[in-house]
Amino acid sequence: MRTILIFDMSYTLTMFDELGNQMALESRRLGGYFGTVISVHPLAFLHESTPRFGPPEITLLANGDFFLSGKRGRYELLRFFPLLNFLISQIQLLSLILRLCKRLNVSVVRIGDPYYLGLWGILISKIKKVPLVIRVCANYDEIVRVSGRAVMPRLFRFRKIEKIIERFVFPRCSLIAGANQDNLNYAVANGGSGRPAAIFRYGNLLDPAHWRPPDARQDAGQTLLELGLSKRRFIVTIARLEKVKRIDHVLRVVDVLSERGVDMFALIIGDGSERHYLESLAEKLKIANRIKLVGARSQEWIARVLPLACVVAAPHMGRALAEAALASLPLVAYDFDWQRELVRDGINGFLIRDGEVLEMAEKISLIFSDPQMAKVMGERSREIASKMMDSNLLELHERQVYSNLLENWNLTK
Repeated sequence: MRTILIFDMSYTLTMFDELGNQMALESRRLGGYFGTVISVHPLAFLHESTPRFGPPEITLLANGDFFLSGKRGRYELLRFFPLLNFLISQIQLLSLILRLCKRLNVSVVRIGDPYYLGLWGILISKIKKVPLVIRVCANYDEIVRVSGRAVMPRLFRFRKIEKIIERFVFPRCSLIAGANQDNLNYAVANGGSGRPAAIFRYGNLLDPAHWRPPDARQDAGQTLLELGLSKRRFIVTIARLEKVKRIDHVLRVVDVLSERGVDMFALIIGDGSERHYLESLAEKLKIANRIKLVGARSQEWIARVLPLACVVAAPHMGRALAEAALASLPLVAYDFDWQRELVRDGINGFLIRDGEVLEMAEKISLIFSDPQMAKVMGERSREIASKMMDSNLLELHERQVYSNLLENWNLTK
């Protein structure tokens, strides 16, 4: 049986459990194409409250897969020498990974970014002599443009260093897979030109709750009552509360519409370092009573609540944009990253110029004023997303891509 080693830092194991997002883990098996998956989050300690010192954690999952979590340092006694302690911890993690790779006969290594994980991936793929795949899930040049800082400032500090690493990693990948065409184009333009390429969309990562027809989902009336949104018009955004997601633009949209006398609210699902800033901004704009910051929620909770919103406001959303589309919602999104691939202007919503808050407010107001148009756009959203994100077709596609990769790899060995 094939085994895949996946380096990914999108979620820790605790996050997968708390958010009820096990589907994203299970999907890594590709319906049994890989008999075993070894998932590694080398910097899990950045997001965990569990002890940050000690040996790397290895968890055997119910389906027989493994999840490895890195620690800040190996020894509590070395906490005053953080860099040395960190290096010792990462070396021990490397040793553990190599032992598992040997025992389980790893067939391929996959990484989730071209930076720290890229260096990990190149090292393991060279040692084990197996192909390296990168799944690019962001247009990092655009993220840097918006955030004004390096992607991983705590690790590499300067964007120039990250660009050097990009140019080192992308040409050494056996396959470059973009989560969408925009992200793939970014990788190709930054060193991946001429490498085998494919698109691995989000479809098979989506929780089954999002595939249920909106009218067949569990009633969320009580939830809205608790949130103070019962019988209220509200927009919804799902994203990490980080600068790059520009959630403050959603608040400014609410401010504009409130000034115009539009009675509406905003439900913002997600958490992050900008939460206190957003709360302060809402107070400053005098719209705190119209903003519902509910934090991170389970996939089941999100799937129940989404269909009751009026419209999605998307400055920058990831796969949650597909989840919202499957809830039959019209989408109002900036022409940013992959959003232009799902949002068809005037068909299932409106695609507007990046950063144009007033234009976003105007399009949302237009949808509020025309319930029939909103209904038709929402139905088209689900239709478009269902075709684009068909999990069965996407799984077959990924299996075929991996089969071709491994076949060609074995022929050239």
